Amino acid sequence: MIAFGLVCAGIGVSHLLFGTSTIIGGGSVNATIDSDMRFYALMFAAYGLVFVWCAVDIADRGRVAKILGALFFAGGLARLLAWAATGQPNWFYVVMIPVELIVPLVNWALIRRVSGSRRTEPARVDANA
Repeated sequence: MIAFGLVCAGIGVSHLLFGTSTIIGGGSVNATIDSDMRFYALMFAAYGLVFVWCAVDIADRGRVAKILGALFFAGGLARLLAWAATGQPNWFYVVMIPVELIVPLVNWALIRRVSGSRRTEPARVDANA
């Protein structure tokens, strides 16, 4: 899950710094679209960093990671909406749709497993208290 968050952050930073040239199959855009894309790129970089923050203590931050996963899943649905509204995107983004719909489900199952195993551990008593 840390790797997932770092990949998201890296993609976001790359889009932020290099603009639309990082969009596979994309073309030239006007200043408004470039500005919008870089704005959302920063949000995606932040998303990735928050996911890393969650992953380092997933037992306690799993709830936040599940919310982030739901947002990622919704992003996959948004790609389907874009496809329906404007036509098929570049092949790369077609391949990304199942990834964006499956990865959150896998992460959710992993978070649930970690959270479930934590609940079954016996309570520890601090001998120094």
